[in-house]
Amino acid sequence: MKRILRNLPLLGILLLLTGCLYDNPPSGPSRSIDTWLVGQWQTKSKAGHSYSVVVAPTSASDHYRVTFSRPGSSTQEFDGWISRVDGFSILVLKSLDGSGVRGAEKYLLCHYELLAPSAPTPGGIGAERIRLSELQLDESTRMLDSYKLRSAIRSGLKAGTLLAPFDTVAERKGKLEAIPGSIIWTKNGNVTLNGETF
Repeated sequence: MKRILRNLPLLGILLLLTGCLYDNPPSGPSRSIDTWLVGQWQTKSKAGHSYSVVVAPTSASDHYRVTFSRPGSSTQEFDGWISRVDGFSILVLKSLDGSGVRGAEKYLLCHYELLAPSAPTPGGIGAERIRLSELQLDESTRMLDSYKLRSAIRSGLKAGTLLAPFDTVAERKGKLEAIPGSIIWTKNGNVTLNGETF
């Protein structure tokens, strides 16, 4: 029981979301990696705690290795890939260090979107930013098989309830409001693999 309680917060902290974990992913990789996600990213919680994540491509063209860390804590490794349901991209993260509940594999499902760069430094350019948002699915979907989970995602897409609503007008004006189940990560470094820098 102590192991479950110790590891669950790390998965939740990964995205600073409520951390809904699913028994199955919607699918395996459905496209090659999105290089916009590759790099070193950081964020801060409302309490001022810093978090960082490194997203690197693997030798497979459709998987990421995701390493999450917080100063003073151990790192956590994830296998990541992009699933698609009716053209809607979902970042799937699977723990590689046995952090699943009761020893079972568990998956975190997020939508990602590229945001306008942050405010530029004097004489420089703004850093890239992404927003990761957890899917707003009913708790009953957590144990569904992949086929039924895709069906629930399609229903959420059709109803317009899959993502929490936010004020796009405020965002265009540069006011990034807090969105329930969402966190903004800022790129603070690159990743190099086989001589190619992302």
